[in-house]
Amino acid sequence: MRNVFNQAVRTYGQVSYESAAEYATANDLLNLLFVGLTDSLIDAQRFLNEKRYFEKAQSVSKAQKILVVLRDTLNFDIGGDLADNLHALYTYALKRLAHAHATNDVNAFREVHALLSELGVAWQQASRSLR
Repeated sequence: MRNVFNQAVRTYGQVSYESAAEYATANDLLNLLFVGLTDSLIDAQRFLNEKRYFEKAQSVSKAQKILVVLRDTLNFDIGGDLADNLHALYTYALKRLAHAHATNDVNAFREVHALLSELGVAWQQASRSLR
């Protein structure tokens, strides 16, 4: 019964994100990506602590995919130095995340989470001021 409940919750979450993305602005989509990213990093740490390595790998993979999307959608013509700095940050986070996953280094997970959650909060504040 618990597995059925867990599957229902995951499905609801996926549908909820998909519904939100359908009507979202570019700023809203970036906020959704950061929420998904930080949620995945929190999950990876929790699964590592619980020695649930398959689930940890899935969470790390999701976080990596989101980071690649964030990095690959940077506009260097418009963003200039900011885009360059974000590219470097996302690349660094990907490397640290790979290290954290390969070595089960909880401190590296924490470092990546701290860097990116701080950036996510800053992006949310900036997008609110643009409205």
